[in-house]
Amino acid sequence: MPIIKRVCPIIEKTEHMKDILNGTMSIEHFRFQIKQNYHYLMDYTRCWAVGFSKCRNFKEMEEWYSIVKNTMEGTVMFNRDFWAKQINVSLEELDAVIEAQGKRSYTSFQLMCAQQGGLAEIMMALFPCNILYRFFAEDLLDSCTLPHDNMYYQWLKYYVSESYVEKTENEIRMVNKLCEGKTKEERTRLVEIFATSCNYEILQWQDMYHNMTTWPLDDIFPEK
Repeated sequence: MPIIKRVCPIIEKTEHMKDILNGTMSIEHFRFQIKQNYHYLMDYTRCWAVGFSKCRNFKEMEEWYSIVKNTMEGTVMFNRDFWAKQINVSLEELDAVIEAQGKRSYTSFQLMCAQQGGLAEIMMALFPCNILYRFFAEDLLDSCTLPHDNMYYQWLKYYVSESYVEKTENEIRMVNKLCEGKTKEERTRLVEIFATSCNYEILQWQDMYHNMTTWPLDDIFPEK
């Protein structure tokens, strides 16, 4: 995965990731990340659900249903239940967050791919979010010297858990299958989609999380 090998080191070297790895991140920055990611993940789940609606046979439905279920129960609910308690954020506060421009732009791209494309296009738009987290966690966890009960260590460890690795291995198999028999032009388009999502991931880590960037006038949004 040449693109992944180029993207992960960039994310790993960001100030935000270094603060996680060293345990020096302020709780305010981590709360911002968790709250924004929670809202992103709900839109992300909707994209997988659009893919499920486009499945053409039982096998495809079985595969995509598994991803939708896992993403909702294992990721969205994990952020809503476990991480909300860890960072001392109420569910009301979590639900009231306005999704930042960087997240909204990213999910708009993914939703566009889901609505306009087929299963291959949807997979290539959504796959980077899962696989990048696994690979940078594998790269960094061994060098993390934080106590194992530290929440930043726990955050990293989640992405190398047996269930998470199994999920990404299944998605790798699906990517390979969906890309079989594609023409050169089709493969180019799929790589373009994949590269776009990878770049959105980089932008979040380089700028949005570290600077806690939302919108130029975030105070004009109505309260939820």
